[in-house]
Amino acid sequence: MFKPPAHRRAGCLRNSRLIGQFVHRHLLLPAFESGLKRRKTLRYWAELERTQWLSARELADRQLDALRGLLSHAFRNCPYYRSEWLRRGLDPAKVQSAADFSRWPVIDRETIRANRFEMRSRGAGLGLISKSTGGSSGVPLHFDLDHRSNDRRMASWHRGYAWAGAGPGTRQLYLWGAPLRARRPLKRCKDRLYDWLYRKRVFSSFDMSREREDAFVRELNATRPDAIVAYTNPLYELARSLIKRGVRVYSPKSIVVGAEKLHGFQREMIERAFGAPVFETYGSREFMLIGAECDRHTGLHLTQENMRVEVLDDDGWPTAPGAEGNVVITDLYNYGMPFIRYANGDRAIASGAGMCACGRGLALLKQVTGRRLDMLRTPDGRRIAGEFFPHLMKDFAAVARFQVVQERIDRVELRVVLMSPLGPAERRHLEGRVRDTLGPAIRFNLTEVTEIPLTAAGKLRVVISHVTDELHETKAGTLCAA
Repeated sequence: MFKPPAHRRAGCLRNSRLIGQFVHRHLLLPAFESGLKRRKTLRYWAELERTQWLSARELADRQLDALRGLLSHAFRNCPYYRSEWLRRGLDPAKVQSAADFSRWPVIDRETIRANRFEMRSRGAGLGLISKSTGGSSGVPLHFDLDHRSNDRRMASWHRGYAWAGAGPGTRQLYLWGAPLRARRPLKRCKDRLYDWLYRKRVFSSFDMSREREDAFVRELNATRPDAIVAYTNPLYELARSLIKRGVRVYSPKSIVVGAEKLHGFQREMIERAFGAPVFETYGSREFMLIGAECDRHTGLHLTQENMRVEVLDDDGWPTAPGAEGNVVITDLYNYGMPFIRYANGDRAIASGAGMCACGRGLALLKQVTGRRLDMLRTPDGRRIAGEFFPHLMKDFAAVARFQVVQERIDRVELRVVLMSPLGPAERRHLEGRVRDTLGPAIRFNLTEVTEIPLTAAGKLRVVISHVTDELHETKAGTLCAA
């Protein structure tokens, strides 16, 4: 039987993949999204592909116009916002610049939990979609959005992932959160159809045993996807395991990570294991994709057309260049239940640099540093960022997973799951580094455990603090009343 040369077989494979990508992207997905579902997602995506190349000034002007429209709508149609703004003497008609908007109050999760139904729009023709967060901070948040907003956020997801070569039509292997409860047969069929249309194969990141690691590798080598899309920590742990075992795998064109903070050493390890560039994304259930990296990897381009992202200090003012602050987001198009200056609990550093070398006019977020709650408090008034611990623990190869828990202001426990015994010298070194950082007023314990549970959303909380810091709470209150 005739067998064509290897280069011709490779060429046929490439052509087959390109044809498949074209069919899904330009035929099947439009028929499903625009035809069957009558969604405007693809139209909004095409618009975003154009607007990303506008100048920073043009984008800022468009954002201000959208913001003024949102404020006017919320004042007329949302009882909570109307009463709150009238009480504070705020008039949407007087917002003529971004600086004027800085007087508006900042809300948080507790505001939404207490006022969700009064925050809903009373305007006609806005069908609502109910959503909830995964509860990474301990308690899920329930909220609503309208259909147009949902289409826009899906469009921003397509654009951001396309920057990494993982747009619709490409073959993708996911290491992601999976439903914990059994799904009904009809729901399973719908999910399978959706994954087929979007050419996704999904592995659950909730249970990454050695057997599941090997199954993921077999799937990766067999399907040869264009991109891997994954939660950061499970993929990092898989990368560590592959390197330790000397396992070589197929290299996709790119790797997209999200849902959890990406550290520099994690990026390096993942790229080494899979031989592909890593693209960081930043998003949440409330807004989907907030920001994503382009191929220059100089920061996260914000979805500026759909939302306004601010980084504020604890007194509610914009942070200085290079300073860390609280992420505050306004969704410009969720008219169903507006999120206006919502502090989502994340900490970040705004970029003080100019336009990215890629040429996009979109503003940049330099770095997402973690969650506001992922900090330790000390009796002498210091706050220790949770980011300290991943950078410390990366030097201890015996540690498979860890978590820091602060039950009281003077007590911190570091729980570790070990792949191999931690030698006496290593233990002394680890304990000494932590004690030097925490200070003598804190009692520190290093505890070996067999398992560290993930959150309901399948994420690993590196730091859990149950301490109420009076200074922190006072400033947070000021922020929410700005």
